[in-house]
Amino acid sequence: MFFGLLGLAWFVSALLFFDGGIRIMKFLVCMGGLMKERLKLRKGETLASLLDEKQRNDFVCARIEGKIYELSHVFERDGEAEVEFLSVEDPEGIRIYVTSLRFLVSMAVKLCFPKLDVRIFYNISRSFFIRVVQGKKTYSVNQAFLDEVKRKMEDIIKADVPLSRVKVKKDEALSIYHELGFQDKIQVLRYRKEDFVHLYQAVFDGIVYSDYLYEKMVMSTGCLSRFKLFLYAPGMMLQVPRSEFNGDIPEFKDEINFASALSTNSRWAEENTLDTVVGINRFVKNYGSMALINVCETRFNNQLAKLGEIILSNPETIRCICIAGPSSSGKTSFSNRLMFELMSHGLRPIRISMDDFYKIPEEMNEKTDIESVEAINVELFNTLISGLVSGESVSLPQYDFKKHERSYRKAIQVGEKEPLIIEGIHALNPGLITQISPIQKFRIYISPQPQMNLDNHTPLSMTYMRLLRRIVRDSRTRNSDARETIDMWDNVRKGEFRYIYPNQENADFVFDSFMHYELCALRNFALPLLEKVRPDNKEYQIAFRLKQMVRYFVPIPISDIPCNSVVREFVGGSSFKDAR
Repeated sequence: MFFGLLGLAWFVSALLFFDGGIRIMKFLVCMGGLMKERLKLRKGETLASLLDEKQRNDFVCARIEGKIYELSHVFERDGEAEVEFLSVEDPEGIRIYVTSLRFLVSMAVKLCFPKLDVRIFYNISRSFFIRVVQGKKTYSVNQAFLDEVKRKMEDIIKADVPLSRVKVKKDEALSIYHELGFQDKIQVLRYRKEDFVHLYQAVFDGIVYSDYLYEKMVMSTGCLSRFKLFLYAPGMMLQVPRSEFNGDIPEFKDEINFASALSTNSRWAEENTLDTVVGINRFVKNYGSMALINVCETRFNNQLAKLGEIILSNPETIRCICIAGPSSSGKTSFSNRLMFELMSHGLRPIRISMDDFYKIPEEMNEKTDIESVEAINVELFNTLISGLVSGESVSLPQYDFKKHERSYRKAIQVGEKEPLIIEGIHALNPGLITQISPIQKFRIYISPQPQMNLDNHTPLSMTYMRLLRRIVRDSRTRNSDARETIDMWDNVRKGEFRYIYPNQENADFVFDSFMHYELCALRNFALPLLEKVRPDNKEYQIAFRLKQMVRYFVPIPISDIPCNSVVREFVGGSSFKDAR
């Protein structure tokens, strides 16, 4: 557990004295934070004043009637409210904690090496890759460099430096960023419509450090002791606590295949100056939206052609092409595109959805997680797929999700040039298709992998990229509002962590479905949906973050997007019937 207090449930009675009497409050501490209590609040008090010194390091923020507040929040009037203090065991708490860690490491590098900066990327094993830069060039780091940065971070933590939120005029922010050498932040501010800017400031050894990472922060640095920093060529890796691990830091897994794919994607984006929101906006201004779409679609085609060449190098050997990926990765469009890529070379693939192998009610245990592999009739799947590969005549099932019934299609028999394309969240599970030799299987992991930054210290979340796609698609295909999609996203993520990510390193090929123009295309669909989420809705914080993610991108028309693009699966107009 992250904090000693949070493994137990216990009551604390606190007597808080103020003019006019005594207020008695009972707190119930549990995993995830304080239980909700209706409390009397006094004008001028902070949330932190309701906690003792120990608790101020245990909790990082509070939820008041659905909205997230920093512990430094000052009440503007007397009243009553439902207050819940949150720790790093809560998803909202961990976001604030991790953002504060990014602030801390950026500050430490700047204090140790004033001429250098860092670029931070979401990376493997739920960690952040930190590339040290001097201007636009990568700066080579060694153990001595890392040790000095880590010591500085520890010194700042020990000093428990306050992180103060200030509001300044845009011109003043530009001057501050210029003095710090943050040219990337200066460029982003040019797309900001407001004439003011929020900054967080920390003073250490007489030096004022200012930064803004588009998220709330912890009250002070004293609670930021939980992290791991180590060399990972050509930079450093920052490991952080995770709420799904009860606030602990998960074991680091060096996912070589995925890391290599992320590195390749990052390099391509940088070579084409499409690695930042400013770079993308400039590309649209200089060359037009059609040019950006064509460049990105060409990259997708190049990935597809490379993948096709690998498969075609062993057409007699590879019999099963297995495709898996998390929600809203574009699996359906990709499977169609791959099928036609292989057809153009003389193959005639047969597409098979693992959804058709769901167990019918009488086969299902009532406690079975429908997202788990136990919900699949594995015996039937293995038998029929191995039969097809062996040249047998096989009738494949078709599952009716409305009636929860299984029927069977007309029997088929596949030939040498008819590989099977198998799509499903469990397609990379080694427990499936066990009767078939490993050399007859080719496994593909697909997901959008945006190695893109709003600025150097603010990477775009791969997870939020998929959520944005899903909000737009669900609104169009299911008439769902943004709140509904956001509300169910946590359960979607839990299934991905259980059943998809553990098998992603089994892939023979990692495919990036991200289009660098898509945020420009999605923004005009997404913003009106996100604006409908009110501040008092529990989904508001995520909706606000998504708005922050897309608002700086210039809009482009979708009319120029090809009908077979993976983006069409979300905005509509796909030429693939099952992706509409």
